Amino acid sequence: MSDPAMFTEKYGPWAVVVGGSEGIGSAFANELASRGINPVLVARTQSTLDEAAEGIRSANPGVEVRTIAVDLSVPEGAEQIIAATDGLEIGTLVYNVGSEPKYGDFIDHDWDMLASRLQRNFVSKARLVHHFAGLMAPRGRGALVLMGSVAGFGGSPGFALYASSKAFGHTLGEGLWVELAKHGIDVLTPVVGQTNTPTMVKAYGRVDGAAEPADIAREALDRVTNGPIWIEDKVRDLVAGRIGSEPAERVKTIGERAARMASGNPVGVS
Repeated sequence: MSDPAMFTEKYGPWAVVVGGSEGIGSAFANELASRGINPVLVARTQSTLDEAAEGIRSANPGVEVRTIAVDLSVPEGAEQIIAATDGLEIGTLVYNVGSEPKYGDFIDHDWDMLASRLQRNFVSKARLVHHFAGLMAPRGRGALVLMGSVAGFGGSPGFALYASSKAFGHTLGEGLWVELAKHGIDVLTPVVGQTNTPTMVKAYGRVDGAAEPADIAREALDRVTNGPIWIEDKVRDLVAGRIGSEPAERVKTIGERAARMASGNPVGVS
């Protein structure tokens, strides 16, 4: 949508950006603010949220920014966000938490860690989508942006639960794209690959040629009316190859890539 005023009218006046303190989430918050929408930044650490909020305010005079420090890996996390946004007209929800820096076999991970991932990547996500989409529907407008990943297109040895959470997000987004269209709500799942976010750079190092968060946010919001899925150009061929490959070979190849990335020797973005 090229008209800034129309974008704000349809997707504002407020947006909740879950995972909004850094990386792709912060880029979404900045991009939304530049288009006149007030962002509510959600993340675990208040100091990081404060820094991100100040940067947005400085770059976008007149835009209001709020922050919510909350842990979505615990059951009460989503309810805290719902309570904190009561009374705000939320026109956009961006759900961007869920990156996984911990490589390892599923049964070797501590169950408490896995349970927290289930809460964050499945239950909290579904709860917030249900709540905010339910508020958007009577208004006949709004948007859900549910961040996806190339990891959702095949089982990933070493990142098995993470990959399954992305597959869940993709199929949830596709179904909601149809269901919510009759209420005037747009749903988009941007599918990205290796991206130079602070979390991933810290865990695995910077990857030459990887996507940049600001580019992803801008392009995704430009395409928010063109759901259900947008596959970022850098991974289009990779996704097509995974969809068309034989399952056993696909999983073997994905596992080799995951092991190399975890070892600090990533294989690039294609």
